[in-house]
Amino acid sequence: MPPAPDQENTSFLDVPITSRIALNWQSLLFIAILLATILSRLYLLGERVMSHDETSHVYFSWLFEQGRGYKHDPVTHGPLQFHLMALSYFLFGDSDFTARLPHALFSIATVAFLWYYRRYLGRVGWLVAALLLLISPYMLYYGRYARNESLVTLFGVVMFWAILRYFESGAPRYLYWFTAAIVLHFATKETSYIYTAQALVFLALYFISRLLQTPWPHREYRNRFLMAIIIAILLLVGATGVFLIGGGAPLPSVTETVLPAIPGEAPPPSAPVPIASLFLAAGGVLVLLVAAYFLIRGYTLPKLRAERSLDLLILLGTLVLPFLAAIPVKMVGWNPIDYSYQGMLRTGAFLIPIALIAIGIGLWWNPRLWLGNAALYYSIYTVFYTTVFTNGAGFFTGMVGSLGYWLVQQSVNRGSQPWYYYAFVQIPIYEYLPALGSLLALGLAFFARPAASDPSESTNDEGSSEINPQRFTVTLLGFWMITSLLAYSYAGEKMPWLTVHIALPMILLSGWSFSYLIERIDWAALRAWRGIIVLALLIVFLLSLAGTLGSLLGTLPPFQGKQLEQLQATSTFLFSILVAIASGIGLVYLTKPWPRIQVVRLLALTIFASLGLLTARTALAASFINYDYAIEYLVYAHSAPGSKLILAQVEDISKRTTDGLDIVVAYDDVTTYPFWWYLRNYRNARFFGANPTRDLREVPIIIVGDSNFTKIEPVVGQAFYPFDYIRMWWPNQDYWSLKWSSIDAERRRDWAASQPEGTPTTSTPPMTLAEYFQRVWTHIQPFFTNPAVREAVWDIWFNRDFTKWGAIKKIDTSLPNWQPSASMRMYLRKDLAAQIWNYGVGPSTQEVVVDPYEGKEVTLNADNIIGMDGTEAGQFKRPRDLAFAPDGTLYVADTENHRIQHLDRTGRP
Repeated sequence: MPPAPDQENTSFLDVPITSRIALNWQSLLFIAILLATILSRLYLLGERVMSHDETSHVYFSWLFEQGRGYKHDPVTHGPLQFHLMALSYFLFGDSDFTARLPHALFSIATVAFLWYYRRYLGRVGWLVAALLLLISPYMLYYGRYARNESLVTLFGVVMFWAILRYFESGAPRYLYWFTAAIVLHFATKETSYIYTAQALVFLALYFISRLLQTPWPHREYRNRFLMAIIIAILLLVGATGVFLIGGGAPLPSVTETVLPAIPGEAPPPSAPVPIASLFLAAGGVLVLLVAAYFLIRGYTLPKLRAERSLDLLILLGTLVLPFLAAIPVKMVGWNPIDYSYQGMLRTGAFLIPIALIAIGIGLWWNPRLWLGNAALYYSIYTVFYTTVFTNGAGFFTGMVGSLGYWLVQQSVNRGSQPWYYYAFVQIPIYEYLPALGSLLALGLAFFARPAASDPSESTNDEGSSEINPQRFTVTLLGFWMITSLLAYSYAGEKMPWLTVHIALPMILLSGWSFSYLIERIDWAALRAWRGIIVLALLIVFLLSLAGTLGSLLGTLPPFQGKQLEQLQATSTFLFSILVAIASGIGLVYLTKPWPRIQVVRLLALTIFASLGLLTARTALAASFINYDYAIEYLVYAHSAPGSKLILAQVEDISKRTTDGLDIVVAYDDVTTYPFWWYLRNYRNARFFGANPTRDLREVPIIIVGDSNFTKIEPVVGQAFYPFDYIRMWWPNQDYWSLKWSSIDAERRRDWAASQPEGTPTTSTPPMTLAEYFQRVWTHIQPFFTNPAVREAVWDIWFNRDFTKWGAIKKIDTSLPNWQPSASMRMYLRKDLAAQIWNYGVGPSTQEVVVDPYEGKEVTLNADNIIGMDGTEAGQFKRPRDLAFAPDGTLYVADTENHRIQHLDRTGRP
């Protein structure tokens, strides 16, 4: 029926905003959080020096934008961020700011997406979670970092939400959201395999729990199914154990501080897999097929098709199954990243049948729905991995090579971080607030059942819900948090940025638990009982109590003498404890009519709010004050400010001598990171690798890494001014002293010292777990017994000040002398410096002194190599000299480790 003449078609431009979004205090608070997030992610975004890993991403994205193509390489993870950065360069030009802009926008979008979590985290919880994402040190720092983490956080919250929505409504459109989040994650980073495994295990456990709670039409098959499942799990767990113990994934060894992988580098060969592991795995798969038969016969197909958890299991499993082909390829001892003709045939022998099985299961489940999701999945995957259909090989490097490469890398154990790296280093230093909040959430979920969701937030208009939204959300996020901590702690390669994936579920859980406290405090009664005074007294009580404890536990406890400093310490303690007692009495009096549980909730909320302020301070210091310094632990191979200082000087000299960026500047293989990126617009930039030649004497500026200093000195002679800078540094790694290998080396030294001279070190008995923890306690005991150690650790945690720690360890912890670090040098030719008043002291006509030994060196092959670069026992930093003792043992002057090492005849400490 045509519209009446007086009717007009209403455009969306004519619809009032308030008709779509209710402007209440809730939405206004969220807008304020979102604006603060935008400011925090974009402010000074380009100031920090590009780190080692960032350089790999931003430089190859720039080559892509310049029309030089891009080919997927598992070393640099998925292709999505390269396309996003290339688009950013295309739209806004290439700079440090635009390189990080996509990651900042995704970080902002992650906070914005929490709008859809209102029903699942509580009316206040989603706002608290958004605030925690804003102030989280890791979310802020890596939301401003050209890595994949900020992209993954968005896909993670979308995936969680899609699971929750599908369980609640059963609407097929949420399966498409789920598929899109999964494939975009696979196009971003190999953490997608961990997320997928977590989702499959959770969905499988939930599915089995549903089967146990629901009557079976044919009950005789129920016990058979359960028995088959238990046997399959035991077989698969056994296969995994044999695989790990038998050499498939070697235990981490003690290695030096190393750089991240360089694109194109060859990984180590795969280790052979025990045959027993293959048989156990095959047996587990066969028993699972038997269990599936019992399930179909006993539960019946119509009832199975009604289970939403099975829908998600089948959809996710069939879409991802072909991407797991690298696992059986590696298990039979072949190399999954062998792209030769023979290697592709071997991989295809597994990939093709696995893909056919996945297609068959998907079509059996729901042909129309599976084909739609598969089309969405592989359309997105193909576009990105083939670089918009310009790199056909990328389809296979993404499907098999990504997992294959990183399976190999886990045994490399790059970084050599200990098992406690996340639980006892990263999280306590940075994400302590969401860690405590998530523990509170788990406790509340166990002892107090989460409330049902607010019906006013319901968006369930498609079908009946089979879950209680908030209870299911807490269960899902709790499972995700625990398995994330376990998975990333077990993985061979542990890097600080992976803490993001542990912190994300912690933050969401904390939003719910803090909402639980906020919504159950009787705010009306608090206002009636002079709530402002109560809150003020509570804050004073906590501060004075902290001051009292600080006085007692510090290096200047009270009542130690009559000197001025001691009297000041005593007066500080007395004042603090008197204020704490007075404010405590006032609190008891004012809250006397209140139920005790209300006082406990208010106290807990005040403590968490205080920790929130401290967390914000930690985040701001890491991202806006210490962002270029190694005193922060949330970085690893971190570029020092020297790179941008050199770049500023090169640019200044170039513009003053060539009126542009046309100066000739040469750099070596060490300074490639980050000068690949920073010299991209210098048309006369020269790369000379690790072999400097005499023609470099004509180059005005040379940039060299420390490993090439001895090679460049004969070339530059006396004709260049040298300027030294720190190129890259790593955080303090004294926590390595608690590693198993470090403790075992210490025990072996003690044992050897207690034995008669000449006893072979090979007879040292193996260390037991009890011995390990006993020695660990001797390392950490001073924190509890020595006030100086306690104060030094506090200064590191609170202010990132290593001065007192350095005094205890007798090492220089100042930034100019920071260790571990790597240096570089800029050579400026003297005749050029003389032309620029602030670079030279006067004209220099001194000619280059020819090195009489140039070209006459003789390379000798080593008969024996002892140790490696590093800081642990048996490792060296620039060893200067050695001497043999009469008994044949060896003394080595370990220069940069500031020690003399005593080695036995075999070279072992």
